[in-house]
Amino acid sequence: MGLESTMPPFEIVEYKLKNVTKVFGCITIANSGFTSLKLLANLESITYSQTGNSSTCSSYGNIITIAKNSLLRRLYFTSLKEIIVSKKSEYGIYLVDNPSLCLSEEELERFILTERFYAPHIRICDPSRNYCRLDNFDFFDETNIQPGCQVLTDSLVLNGTKEYNETDFQMRLNDVEQILGSIIVFESDVVSLRFPNLWRIYNFQPDLPVIFLQDNPNLVEIEFSNLSSVPFFGKYPDVLYAFSNPLLTQLSPDTCENLYKLGQITIGDVTDSICENRTSSALPSTQEQNHTASSAEFFVNVTKNGSSNSTTLSSVGKGEPPFNDTKDNLIFRVFNPVYLFFVCYSIDSLVTS
Repeated sequence: MGLESTMPPFEIVEYKLKNVTKVFGCITIANSGFTSLKLLANLESITYSQTGNSSTCSSYGNIITIAKNSLLRRLYFTSLKEIIVSKKSEYGIYLVDNPSLCLSEEELERFILTERFYAPHIRICDPSRNYCRLDNFDFFDETNIQPGCQVLTDSLVLNGTKEYNETDFQMRLNDVEQILGSIIVFESDVVSLRFPNLWRIYNFQPDLPVIFLQDNPNLVEIEFSNLSSVPFFGKYPDVLYAFSNPLLTQLSPDTCENLYKLGQITIGDVTDSICENRTSSALPSTQEQNHTASSAEFFVNVTKNGSSNSTTLSSVGKGEPPFNDTKDNLIFRVFNPVYLFFVCYSIDSLVTS
């Protein structure tokens, strides 16, 4: 169902949708004049489908797309419990370019429990901790993490040579407890990367490994001694992928144990096990040793176009090369209608009747 110039008054739409608890298809709200989405406050479940009249589902590729709504302030998805992917979709919940929108911490936690949630640099309403975001939607790096940041709301990308105070940078990493995105360290001059208080990474990027380290000639040490939660990995099972880091030859037992509990460790160019001192309890029974790559399985190209970074990964050793332009959100795929509100065919009759 697409409603543009013939959009009924909000009160009528809200009345028609207020009792909807399940949707089969997808929901797309873009370029709207809505200030909130209370009309969907009772929605509990949505099952992705590309059948019937839901052609927009395949056009956007997401189950819930909320994009380019300049007046939207709150969602109020207070009842949403599950998003069921029955066919391949790019994202479950995709929130981009809604400049006035903020999520409650309760909403954020609920969305993090879903698959393929994507909301870079999202604002948090009345936060109980320090969520750091960048207005230019850039990646976080050595130079732009503010003191006291507890949650980074996009990926941390360290690339190239930058002038920064190593001690000051490490002090800022000490405060980080959560990262919504990936950790990518590629062709960087960083020496040490320690996250003593980081306990959760939610991988916003389905086509990227959770932690990616490649071609860092000075990298000697990494620490993830408290990492205990990776709710979403994406396409690859690697919690850590490391290649061509010649000085990174050993990880601490705590870091090894935590990483092995979470997923696969892929290591390249290391003769001996990088986790050879791990305790036996650190290794799940389904995995006998870390995966050692004989050649680089990924290639990362990090460029800066204007004010935004672009990170692309292509695979050398895998059947389907991962490709990801993580700043594609700045050019969101939308049809440019003046006003578009789309909810799939399953509730079409409720609005038009």
